[in-house]
Amino acid sequence: MVQHLTPRPAAAAAASPVDERLPPGRTALLGFQHVLVMYAGVVVVPILVGAGLGLSEDRIAALISIDLVLAGVGTLLQALGLWKLGIRMPLVVGAASNGIVPMILVGREHGLGTMYGSLLVGGVVWMVAAPYFSRLLRLFPAVVTGTVIALIGLTLIPVGLRMIAGSDPTAPGYGDLGRLALAGFTITLMAVFYRVLRGFLGQLSILLAIVIGAAAGWAFDPSALSDVGHGPLVSVATPSHLGHLGFHVPSILLFLVIVFVLMVEGAGQGLAVGEVLDKRVGPADITRLLRVDGLLTALSGVFGGFVYTTFGQNIGLIALTGVRSRFPVAAGGAFLVVLGFVHPIGQVMAAIPSPVVGAAAVVTFSALAVSGIQLLSKVDYSRSSNLLIVMLGLSIGLVPAAAPTFYVQMPEWTQMFLKSGVATGTVVAVLLNLVFHELGGRRGDQRPGSPAPGQG
Repeated sequence: MVQHLTPRPAAAAAASPVDERLPPGRTALLGFQHVLVMYAGVVVVPILVGAGLGLSEDRIAALISIDLVLAGVGTLLQALGLWKLGIRMPLVVGAASNGIVPMILVGREHGLGTMYGSLLVGGVVWMVAAPYFSRLLRLFPAVVTGTVIALIGLTLIPVGLRMIAGSDPTAPGYGDLGRLALAGFTITLMAVFYRVLRGFLGQLSILLAIVIGAAAGWAFDPSALSDVGHGPLVSVATPSHLGHLGFHVPSILLFLVIVFVLMVEGAGQGLAVGEVLDKRVGPADITRLLRVDGLLTALSGVFGGFVYTTFGQNIGLIALTGVRSRFPVAAGGAFLVVLGFVHPIGQVMAAIPSPVVGAAAVVTFSALAVSGIQLLSKVDYSRSSNLLIVMLGLSIGLVPAAAPTFYVQMPEWTQMFLKSGVATGTVVAVLLNLVFHELGGRRGDQRPGSPAPGQG
């Protein structure tokens, strides 16, 4: 189901499909489909942080509202660009799960003011360091980029599975057959729609399946819509922190570790979307991408948001639909802003059964993993070093997804990094590529007939 464009000549660069402008109605529907795919990933972080800090339901609702607005602004910046901000590609922005633990730790120990002060400093450092970090792109050849893309998809698939079966295996309703049936029904609809529908309707296969799947879920459990219509029509996003910002050096250093991890992941997301779009991504593009993540994180220190990062959730959707234009994603960013302000719309979105959203997530994340596998298929495995890079990058990167408690005995400060499979796998692949191809390319890691060092 994953498609790739063939390389275009340089003369056609101005007509890049990334810059294609679609009819308004089509743009809006495709944008809404992007929102549905990534919505759960956006709202889960404020829910977990709010609960971890012991905030009231009203405060958590305010956090979700602020989060949606900031995520929408970040998505608009990445898709459309503004000055030296934004990669100008179809990428979405959302709250990073990597920031949950440090926010709870600092918030509980030193107060919300110190937590948001640390976010502000971390975001500023992020923006300043972006151009220097982007110069490391030469360390991301096809063997590394393919590993990272596949790893992003493979580590995200369990997220969708947990949305289907439940997040707690010890809970009484875990793996409920009704939830599994609803997810299976939704996935079946996606496959059928993708097979039989053509043109624009085929590009909306996931959206149509989610709508029908949600309707089926609500038909069996109407109580899911019981809260819709209650509360104000417009929910104004206001700063949620109390008191003045505080600045505590150890807390700031803790957040800077997360910033480094997310810079690694962000560079990987930028390279991944470039591969799916068949469009070259250079250091300047990655710099603009990372600046948006840093800006949103810095703004969170003022408006009470979270640590923000460019998501890879929608890259698989791009591969599935074949729509490479950045403007539907910009429309999705506008939808996120509206969801942050218009209360009833957000309530309906929140009421979509999680097995339905999880089914969409599993399909799109799988498509992203396939994109990485397609890129890896072009790598020269007659060089044992390439085989080793892929094996170790994937195996180490999948540890947190396959065995979440694997690093439980490690020092707490290292777990901030080790729990991010994408970050650990990326660092392993980059370091091995550096040792074998940049520093040790002439050490005889070739087999007879393989290309010269540095190729593949």
